[in-house]
Amino acid sequence: MISAESLALFVLACIALGATPGPNVALIVGTSLKHGRQAGILTAVGVNVGLIAQLALVAGGLAYVVEAFSRHFDLVRYAGAAYLVWLAVMQWRSAGKAVEAPAPSAHAAFGRGLAVAFANPKTLLFHAAFLPQFVTNTADPVPQIALLAAIFAVIALVGDMLWAVVADKARAALKGRFTLVADRVSAGILVGGAALLLAAGRR
Repeated sequence: MISAESLALFVLACIALGATPGPNVALIVGTSLKHGRQAGILTAVGVNVGLIAQLALVAGGLAYVVEAFSRHFDLVRYAGAAYLVWLAVMQWRSAGKAVEAPAPSAHAAFGRGLAVAFANPKTLLFHAAFLPQFVTNTADPVPQIALLAAIFAVIALVGDMLWAVVADKARAALKGRFTLVADRVSAGILVGGAALLLAAGRR
């Protein structure tokens, strides 16, 4: 079993990572600011289903899949950045309109999160390098990696949902004459997420 000290260190590292904004958080916050808590949470669920799929690949030792993502690293992240910019443009164009743009459907919000999760190949490569550092049984690492992946997934989901709730609170505070500001901040956050994807290197 992994020692209590190693698990505590791992949990603290996961919390720190969850508190660090990235492309996934940008999408969740931008969606909550524009469309509210439900859309933001559904987006967070989509993001984390993608995260769980990535963690499962790592836990299953599917090195060839990780290698495939690595080979197409730039293509995947450019596509993800373009998608985030497209969402930002749509939100900017609808900013402050008298008739509020309809929120994305549950499937659409979930799909957005899932798409952006897989559009960031650096997370898959990061998990492949990060999780094994906490493994103590190198002869049979899969059970421990699976446990670490599960812990990481739970912390990430809770953290992303908190981002969605906080953004929704900010949206409520900016209602009324500040709607235009909230909508444009939302678009700007999405552009920031795209910039983070474009700036992401392999290391």
